[in-house]
Amino acid sequence: MRLQAQMPIKLRNKILGGRKPLICIPVISVNEKCLIDEVNEVIKMKPDVIEWRVDYFENVMDIFKVNSVLKIIRKIIDDIPLILTCRSHEEGGYKVIDGETKLKLFEYSIESGNIDAIDMELAFGKERIERIKSIAIKNSVKIILSYHNFAETPSEKFMTEKIKEEISNGADIAKIAVMTKEQGDVLKLLNVTYNARKEIPNPLITVSMGSLGLISRLLGFVFGSDMTFAAGVNASAPGQMPMDEMRRFIETII
Repeated sequence: MRLQAQMPIKLRNKILGGRKPLICIPVISVNEKCLIDEVNEVIKMKPDVIEWRVDYFENVMDIFKVNSVLKIIRKIIDDIPLILTCRSHEEGGYKVIDGETKLKLFEYSIESGNIDAIDMELAFGKERIERIKSIAIKNSVKIILSYHNFAETPSEKFMTEKIKEEISNGADIAKIAVMTKEQGDVLKLLNVTYNARKEIPNPLITVSMGSLGLISRLLGFVFGSDMTFAAGVNASAPGQMPMDEMRRFIETII
């Protein structure tokens, strides 16, 4: 049985029970053959969650091709929860993809029954988010609303407001990822995570990107971040460390 409707519950139970965080591995290969090979390698690493960064896919504009590949991925990964992400170019995405294409891509993917969650930027817009949310509810797919800043770590107030804005706009899971320029930036992110965790019942994903932010990927769960991202075959963001190294570290400290 797949974990669609239970995904946020699973996330929260792991944290509330004092256990290790979920580890998600993104897959980012450009063509179908390499992608399938990558997925087959990733499942050997036994991640808790897999994310397909479809914005890297060479046929991302072909919605029917995307869904054909989604069906193959689902068969390979079986009951591992699958997140579909089509990251905007403005927030670190590989390609420039227009809003209408993304909207149709999200709709078809959700209705396919092959994904468990979808990651959209908060900046995608209230009207579009509401449209996708209504379809997601009908198909037991969870919504991750996210904010990415590859230039800096904003103020704690700004990041806290972004999390609250994501929740108010329908996020089942709220996510923020910000770039670290100095050690104090990591402390800001972790403090925001800790305080948000006390106020917000929804699952949270918070990340300090970059080499200095690596500690947030390893210890963020101590402060309330429910999921972290590790590199499998490829890394999808600055600061991701290999899956086996991350797992060993987390298991050492819990």
